Amino acid sequence: MPSRPPGWSSLLLVPSLLALLASPASARQADAPEPNADVAVAEQKAAQAFEAYRDKRFAEAVALYLDAYKAAPSADVLYNVARIYDAKLGDRPLAISFYRRYIADPGAVTDRIQIANERLVALRDAELAASRSPAPEPVAPAAGPAPDARADTASFAADSGWRPAEVTGVILGITGVVALGVGTGYGIAAMNETETVRDICPDNVCSEQRGIHAADSASDHATVSTIAFASGGALLALGAVCYFWLGDRPSDAPRQTASQGLQLAVGQRPGGLALELGGTW
Repeated sequence: MPSRPPGWSSLLLVPSLLALLASPASARQADAPEPNADVAVAEQKAAQAFEAYRDKRFAEAVALYLDAYKAAPSADVLYNVARIYDAKLGDRPLAISFYRRYIADPGAVTDRIQIANERLVALRDAELAASRSPAPEPVAPAAGPAPDARADTASFAADSGWRPAEVTGVILGITGVVALGVGTGYGIAAMNETETVRDICPDNVCSEQRGIHAADSASDHATVSTIAFASGGALLALGAVCYFWLGDRPSDAPRQTASQGLQLAVGQRPGGLALELGGTW
């Protein structure tokens, strides 16, 4: 807490008394009132600053302490101002500045110098951490709820004349066809590797490292092919259910609108399902 400088008047009067003893009588009469008046002003301002600090008017307290320092410089005033900036106003740069000025002042005392040094270290660390922390990115205002995939599907279905179940069935069917294609590719690779193993490793006994690698690759490719075929078949079946059963409509309802543009449809063929792409212009 800021304190009134102890013995301020007596400390500043000592040089004045020495000056009076060393100067002529006329000079003593002309110069003596000035330091006494400055000290009186400083003490008055310091007392007002202490009252403002006690009433939690911290900015006003700092201004009054600085007025007191202008009238009669004192290390205690520098320390009090540093403490207010540090603990009450939260102004790190000014607190650091006044702590440094206090430490450099000849009137600074040992225990307060130690406190000032400790606070300087803490304030510098806080300044360094604040400079290293990234500035918060501006948050864009929310334009509305996130788009729902089901709403998009329903919108596409409404625009194209399809029901959502039909659109879902087509998507699942296309995904199933892709999975079957992947399974076919890995299956062919597995068969090629198996042929290599048969050529290099008669009776399944491999004497070359290339045959061992081929056997491992054939096993891995066969596993991926099996999974892809199973997934593709399941997706095709699920897509057919969505399209033909869940998306079934009355016979008098038009299947597609007679508008220009591309049209996507899934049809049955003797060999299974087929994806048809067509359009009108």
